[in-house]
Amino acid sequence: MKGWLGLKPGNMEEVCSHKGKKLEKHLCNTAGLVRVIAGEFGLSVTPEEEKAVVLHDIAKSHPDFRRKLETGRGRFGHAEPSSALVFNCTRDLLCAEAVRQHHTRLRNLGDVEKYWGNDWDYEETKRVIKELKWWPGAQEVMNSVSKDKITSWKGLLGSEGDWEEIIDHVDYYQVERGEFLTDDWLKLRLLYSLLVTADRYEAAVGNNINFLPLLLERAALNSYRKGLSDKPLAGWRSKVREKVIANIDEQILQPGVYTLTLPTGAGKTLIGLELAMRIAERFRSSGIIYVLPFISLVEQNADVARTIFPEGCPVLEDHYLSNFKIENMENKGNSDQLDQLQRFISFFRYWQSPVVVTTLAKMWDVLFSPRANDTMSFHRLSRAVVVLDEPQAIPPGCWGGFGKTLELLAEKLKTTFILMTATQPEIVKGRELAPCLIQFPKIRHEFNWKGKMTIPDAAENLKNNQFFAKSCLLVLNTRKAALKMYIELLKRKIEPNFLSRWVTPSDRQKTLKIIREKEKDRAWRCLVATQVIEAGIDVDFDMAFRDLGPLDCIIQVAGRCNRHMQEDLGKVYIAELYDENGTFSRIYDQVLIGQTRTILNEKNAFDESVSREIVSEYYSKVKKNVASKELWENICQGRWGEYIDLFNDHLLDEVMLIIDPNDEFGPDLEFLNQPVHQSEDPYAAIEKRKKIFRKLSLHSVPVPKKEIDKWANRTTEYIISDAGRDLEQIADGIWIVRHRTAERIYRKNIGFVPVDIFDILDEM
Repeated sequence: MKGWLGLKPGNMEEVCSHKGKKLEKHLCNTAGLVRVIAGEFGLSVTPEEEKAVVLHDIAKSHPDFRRKLETGRGRFGHAEPSSALVFNCTRDLLCAEAVRQHHTRLRNLGDVEKYWGNDWDYEETKRVIKELKWWPGAQEVMNSVSKDKITSWKGLLGSEGDWEEIIDHVDYYQVERGEFLTDDWLKLRLLYSLLVTADRYEAAVGNNINFLPLLLERAALNSYRKGLSDKPLAGWRSKVREKVIANIDEQILQPGVYTLTLPTGAGKTLIGLELAMRIAERFRSSGIIYVLPFISLVEQNADVARTIFPEGCPVLEDHYLSNFKIENMENKGNSDQLDQLQRFISFFRYWQSPVVVTTLAKMWDVLFSPRANDTMSFHRLSRAVVVLDEPQAIPPGCWGGFGKTLELLAEKLKTTFILMTATQPEIVKGRELAPCLIQFPKIRHEFNWKGKMTIPDAAENLKNNQFFAKSCLLVLNTRKAALKMYIELLKRKIEPNFLSRWVTPSDRQKTLKIIREKEKDRAWRCLVATQVIEAGIDVDFDMAFRDLGPLDCIIQVAGRCNRHMQEDLGKVYIAELYDENGTFSRIYDQVLIGQTRTILNEKNAFDESVSREIVSEYYSKVKKNVASKELWENICQGRWGEYIDLFNDHLLDEVMLIIDPNDEFGPDLEFLNQPVHQSEDPYAAIEKRKKIFRKLSLHSVPVPKKEIDKWANRTTEYIISDAGRDLEQIADGIWIVRHRTAERIYRKNIGFVPVDIFDILDEM
């Protein structure tokens, strides 16, 4: 006969944290993992923090949780009663909060004070704690927490008088800690990161975690560099590299925040990776983290990194479309454990590899997001070398706070940061690693400001200036503006290629391949694009045009004009485009646009030789005039639950549109619509769903909901087929377009086509 939980009588004394896992083993193993992970990254764990980790799930011994685990029904919040035991045992608010929120997110200290001072109920907690089971394995847990002879969990709760003293301390916490709240933020975030990682890892993979060493062999790097010796300007780039490398012995004496300012096209990627390798070797760093602003750059630079790091030193490519394939793992022979580890790293995007190439958005979340899963790699920054490529992508209002955060981590965690760009913003006063002002041997391009004009006027003006007689790049501020420029060129018998976020990632790669092949063959090429082309894409054109944007964005586009320093001087034209709704520059912060416009009106023609000086002037004006966001103030004042978004894309009312002309994604969508069954491995099931989503993302585009509605309101002849709806919403914020309708709404060469653009093309 089975017991009330469906267990055999012999197992009635067993208490589990997860199905098939004894609670005492999970708690003690998690504590062991925390010690291992902390040791790997040079961090110490206090006795109080160890107690917190050991007790983090102790309330899972409650009958309600055991019933939920067995039946899959019901709810029981185990974190809060567990945190109460932690608080009384450690008298440490940060330890208690790490446990209380280890499945959710960090809170502001004001909310924490309110919870413990007003919302928390001692008598109710005491009732719950009294119901926790004391099972044979409980003594193993207790031995890690207290030497006292305690035979029930209520013995750890403390008396009501004890709690009056604890609550008094909470009430004055912020006042007492004052200027040390930044240290507390760092302490809490590290403990939170370690606990959340160890807890998830132990449940998903087990109690053995391996961190492969950072292996540094310059032979592969030198070999890769030699392979580039036939590239234009290879000799000059080699001299730039030698100057920078020779300078680091004098400049980098300890971990800190450094800048590297080199012109676009000087080979920053390789120089940055070599700098990181040399610094890591000098300081015996825990790993290298290379941060880039766009996914396309992550893919590109991850491929380079895999070439120059040796076998046994895997490179993790981390972005939401990556496969997170584990390479060179020591446990290849154990396929089950490898599968579990693969799922864990992929599901949580955990940085377990010694070399990580990731996005700025992910790095931002690791640093500042209050969500538990986002913080998991925070401890990974300790003693690491972090290269921040193109940091000007950070909104100016966050520069000051971001810089102070980096300085805090450099001081406390011995992290080395390198901010690397051609247009160095005033984020932090780091020591510059370029020994002098480095410029190309000769001027590559000049800038010409044309003022305000419409898109047709701009196209005609460029044609009159022989712009299209040579290879040319046109960068517009919005996707619809880019499509309108594309149409204007077609009217003038010019057939350009096209890139924007309305082109699927899969088709964007095909277009870039075409452009690069034409460049290699020195064939004529014309590309109309949005900002997706601005940073890090190694393409070269004779001429360039840029709709008015922030000055650093204009300089980035100029980096694609005569990039390899051909004989003829490249020309970069800038105009402020407008239509009946106003200027397209309205998508940017108007402080940035205003300062750029002022500088261009003052200097309507200049060349590359003075661009760095002009950018410096621009950044100074921006910093004085832009509204500062309270990134650092949130840390200093205990607002640890606040989150300032890096990008505001989510504010756009956009949906995901899946392009499926051949109806090949039906089985994938059917699988996504099925619930996760209780019998399934939840990590495996969810990871399979994530893989499908990544696959669909390669064939989808973000589209404003209003543009989808316009298509949906078109005649049923366009929308409905005999097989069912060709354009339909399949989930909240997700649409799909199939069959012939897909060919109307989406074209491989230009991407999604809004209704009004479709009508223009149809007339043509």
